[in-house]
Amino acid sequence: MTSLCFLAICFAAYGQEAESFSDYRYRVDTDPYLFLTNPAAVSLFSGHISIAELSFRQDNGGLISLSESSDSFKASALTESYIGISDRISFYGKLSWFYFSGRDMGGPILLDPAFNPVNFLESSETTTGSRRRENYNLSGAMSYRLDNRWALGAGVDYTSADQTKVKDPRFSSIWMDMQVKAGVSLRPSGKSLLGLALVYRSTLEQLRGGIYGTTDRQYFVLTDKGGFLGTMAELAGDYNYISVSAQRPMKNDYYGLSVQAVSGGFSNELEVLYRNGYYGKKSSSTATFFEFSGLKAGYRGQLLSRSGANLHRATLSLGYELLGNNENQFKYVTPTGQNTRVEYQGRNHIMDSHGFDASLGYMWYKDAGGYLPSFVAGAAADAKGLLRKTELYPYYRNSSCISFSAGAFARKNCIKGKSIFSAGIEGEFTAGFGEPKTDGSYTPTSETSLQSFDNYLNRQFEYDTAPRLSAELELAYTYRFTEKLAAFVKLTDGFTFLTRTPQYLSGRSRNVALITVGCNF
Repeated sequence: MTSLCFLAICFAAYGQEAESFSDYRYRVDTDPYLFLTNPAAVSLFSGHISIAELSFRQDNGGLISLSESSDSFKASALTESYIGISDRISFYGKLSWFYFSGRDMGGPILLDPAFNPVNFLESSETTTGSRRRENYNLSGAMSYRLDNRWALGAGVDYTSADQTKVKDPRFSSIWMDMQVKAGVSLRPSGKSLLGLALVYRSTLEQLRGGIYGTTDRQYFVLTDKGGFLGTMAELAGDYNYISVSAQRPMKNDYYGLSVQAVSGGFSNELEVLYRNGYYGKKSSSTATFFEFSGLKAGYRGQLLSRSGANLHRATLSLGYELLGNNENQFKYVTPTGQNTRVEYQGRNHIMDSHGFDASLGYMWYKDAGGYLPSFVAGAAADAKGLLRKTELYPYYRNSSCISFSAGAFARKNCIKGKSIFSAGIEGEFTAGFGEPKTDGSYTPTSETSLQSFDNYLNRQFEYDTAPRLSAELELAYTYRFTEKLAAFVKLTDGFTFLTRTPQYLSGRSRNVALITVGCNF
């Protein structure tokens, strides 16, 4: 019913006159207020801009991370809109779908290994098979202007996904991610804005294992407790980290706020979130294996400057995340005549990680007043790193990984009547450094059940740090049927190759082909 109401509002507002009709992403990227994530900032949008897209992508090559496939297919569809209903009410809405199918996949079991403080991997690299995943996203925001200075807004971003491996050992995941924001904004003057938004985010991944083929074969799961150091257990029964009879939840909750400030073309946003979560089902008869908490902070800035018919855009983003993980100690107890219950005996702090990322970009738009600029050029530099210490007493492991990239691009748009022919080229260099592992022991010991998953560790570290060059070519055609309707098709092909022979990766290169069709209206 909510979706039907929103579509009705969209059609009702379709006939309203927009401030200027231009390519959707070009319009959004060059707006100082739509850069912000505070839903109250949507109140400053008037008119109507929308986009609808279908895309198909094929990836091939052995230059892949542990969670990627050397041969995969992706398809996606989305529609997205900003709509000014009246002088006081504005809406934003997005609906998208994503499908992924990858061959010869194994290793990490969870959907996004980098997101969690603890991960699970298949013990053998000979059990790879196909994985399939579908994502659905529905997001929207509404803002209301109380007067010429104050505005209120609320927004929701909801994503659901499911992933299944279709070869034993089979693992299935169900993912839910919901973020809610409520914000307020103040305009002290016509070209400035101050904003504040409260943020709540909740994620839930429910994981389950299964064996449906040759059931007389034993399968094992590696539990990565940090830095690819952990334990191995058989995939059987209901008492290990992964169950074959019930789903185990990996839960995360975020609470925080963001503040915004805009002055002319200078937009700023700072967000701070507190995170806590756990893995395992919380009940008297089921164990909570891990409990974790942390802090996440980020800054985003954008500077827009016009010089005649040209527009300059500079962006900066900085992020930091602190995350710690605790492992609960417990035992299962079955009193006479009673059900089995869990008795906790304490907890051990087993991991601390410090992650950061930074990016700096610049774009120059020539003849920026039309549907598309006649020429766009720019450069960008990115860096990210992870410092981690894992303590599984009496052993410990320190690891570090820092990667960086730098690239440049140019795109030419040739306008011939109602037709626009576009061609673009992009190049990038990526490399990194660090220590995959530095192990030690607090006390001398000779026997342990801990294992180091060096095959996975070395492959992922080489992928993150090995120097490589990338090149991408894009060709596009746009036809403007009317002043408010334009259809386009884009063909993109990107090629990446390592500058040296890989030691652990299965390939030296990767090719990505993408076709996108859509329309702006």
